[in-house]
Amino acid sequence: MLAKLVKFVLLTRFSKPLLGLVTFFLVYDVVIRGVATGSSPEFSGGFSYYAVGASIFFMAVSLLFGGLFILKSDRDYLLTLPLKRRELSLSLFTAQFVGSGITILFLFGFYLAGAGTLQTTIVLGADLAILAAVVTALGVVSNILSTRVRAGVAAILGVWCLSSILGNPFTPVSPFTGDLLYGSITLFGFAAVTVPVALRELAYLELGSMRSLLRATSSEYKKTMSFAGKSPVRAIYSYHLSFLELVGRVNLAGSTSYRAARVRTSTVLIISSALAAIYLLLTGLSPFADLLSRPVVIVLPILMGIITLVLMSQGTFSNERGWLAFTAMDPAVYLRHLLLSRAVSTLAITGPFAVANIVLAFRGVPVAVNSSIVLLVTVSSASILATYLVARLGAVQQVKEEGMMPGQFDLKQLLAIIPTYIVIILIVVSEISLRASIVIAGVLGILSLLMMLSKSVWRGIAYRLTERGFV
Repeated sequence: MLAKLVKFVLLTRFSKPLLGLVTFFLVYDVVIRGVATGSSPEFSGGFSYYAVGASIFFMAVSLLFGGLFILKSDRDYLLTLPLKRRELSLSLFTAQFVGSGITILFLFGFYLAGAGTLQTTIVLGADLAILAAVVTALGVVSNILSTRVRAGVAAILGVWCLSSILGNPFTPVSPFTGDLLYGSITLFGFAAVTVPVALRELAYLELGSMRSLLRATSSEYKKTMSFAGKSPVRAIYSYHLSFLELVGRVNLAGSTSYRAARVRTSTVLIISSALAAIYLLLTGLSPFADLLSRPVVIVLPILMGIITLVLMSQGTFSNERGWLAFTAMDPAVYLRHLLLSRAVSTLAITGPFAVANIVLAFRGVPVAVNSSIVLLVTVSSASILATYLVARLGAVQQVKEEGMMPGQFDLKQLLAIIPTYIVIILIVVSEISLRASIVIAGVLGILSLLMMLSKSVWRGIAYRLTERGFV
């Protein structure tokens, strides 16, 4: 019965072509990694920093925006069946694992780049699977935590994992920086706490689901906005420059549960400025500045790039209502100003760190110049291009109910992650060479500008979204 239930849950959430493609690439990664074992230095700095930064990002996003892999129809059908709690829990966790763990498992090669022997490769492979299970569990556990608690736990986990760069062997990501024994034990212990809690939550899903939905739908606006006397275009900028809509999905690329939060841009700017000041203090003024400056300055643009791309490409169109937006004015005018206003508003996140990097550059950290260019130009331009590509591919689904999967996850949603990886590669290249940083920023800036000037491009996107079921 368990096998049939797992099959049913997987096929209602993932298309068969998608599952086949994921399986193929995972097998391919395993084979290639097995052949390449021992051909590279053990635990080289670049790959270790990447593993730490990516792990922090995945855990933080799962905690802050995680949810349940449930469809609206599950409340009317699946949860009413006389199923054993254990079987229901395991089948739903398997679906959560496949969805939430897809992105991490595709980073197989990066996480295992430090394996110098076959034995180390096997251990790190097991650690990576456990890490994927932890990220999956955190996405489920977030359902029972308040927003403040989720933010606090995410911050604590981020600092804890980041300490592995300073040589702390007792963190969940320490296996990927060279502390194989103590790191693996710590990761296993962390999983032994989080995974059972997640399984119990899934076993009583009807209670967790209702609790999540009640919390999501019972919130009210403390203050309303007035657009009286403003033109339609001014109203767009007035809203998006006043508020930043933070949007997240469990697996970062597909149609999982949807979480959104509306935060004042001024509040985001204050918080990011404070974090940028701490970042500047640690990398430029603290006793650990020489140790931290280069790795942190390199990792920061990658994290900021991922956050901004997810915020823009996944959140810009998902919550739009076509019957209102595309009939109130020319769709091309609306979409162009929507993207531009959101791109400007995201500077509230990246801008303070760019300024901090400029200060670091004057203090003798050359790579900080590259990072400033990346944060100010490359990331902003790439976010516009990524948003266009994702919408053009039809990889965006309209969210009709917060906290639920909008629909089945298929190959088109998986393609949405490709722009993110392309930008990561460009950011890495930009960090290596100042000339490359300037060229990449210039090319992306010109392409995004030309795209924004074309009305036909955005009218085509409006038609595409309508074809995908946006109402």
